[in-house]
Order: sequence, then structure tokens, then C-alpha cells
Amino acid sequence: MTFSNVYNREDLLVRDLTGSGKTLGFSLPLVERLRAAKLFATAARELQAIVLAPTRELALQIARVLNDLKHHEQEYNVLAVYGGVPMDNQTWQLRKGVDILVGTTGRVLDHMNRGNLNFRGLQAFILDEADTMLNMGFKEDVDAMLKSIKDTCQAPA
Repeated sequence: MTFSNVYNREDLLVRDLTGSGKTLGFSLPLVERLRAAKLFATAARELQAIVLAPTRELALQIARVLNDLKHHEQEYNVLAVYGGVPMDNQTWQLRKGVDILVGTTGRVLDHMNRGNLNFRGLQAFILDEADTMLNMGFKEDVDAMLKSIKDTCQAPA
């Protein structure tokens, strides 16, 4: 695999040991591509990417990596959403504007079903540890998200 696969928006399946840099391997090209397209520089923040993770801990780790890649604090907004905490603050932040959403499958689906997510500007949908999500029984949830994204992105403006 080379970064050109990511920059060319090709689907990838990557496997390696813990600590090998897989998160940075998809995060850096994602951020660089969104920067190059000037999608972070808009006044009205619009959801550009979703990263799904099977656990809260992984979602928080991914959000930290994405935040560490910022050139400055206000360059883009990253929000981690996961269960076990009230949705009110997450909903408020989503309405305020988020560029990159990182979350567990169940909580992202909750926000989607409540109408808190707008997929119109979505540029990337990343499944981190997809095998774990499938083993945990989230296939139908992921399929529902992909269908909603596809339907939204194909709808006339």
C-alpha cells in the first residue's frame, strides 16, 4: 500500500500490528486531501469525514491523532461520539459544526436516526477495525449508514 491509494480514494484493507501507525496511515492522507481541497476553510462547517471505531477507547485515540495533525487549533473540528454519556453535548457540537466525526457505530447511528448528521458534503467514510465491528454484530448498522449516505449523496440538491 502507498499513500497514493488513499489519495486516489481507493478502498483499502490494511492489517498490521498494534502500534504500527495504521491510524496515522489513514488520518494524515485524509487531512491532507481535505486541506488541499480547501474543505476546512469554509465559514459553515460541514461534515467531511466519518471514522467508525468499534470501541470508545479507539474512537478517542483516533480523535487525538486527528487533532494532533492540525496546523492550528481552529483549522478543523473533530468530534468523538460514543455511548455511555449523554447525547446533549454531542448534539450541540454537531449542530455547531463538525468537520470530522469519529465514533462508535451505535452512537453514530443514534445521531443519524435523530437527524443530527448531514451527509451532503461527506468526502470519506472510514471503518477502523472493521473486522472487530463485524464480529461484534454491527454489519446491519454499518449497512444502514452506508445506504443513508449513498441515498443522501445521490439525491438532487
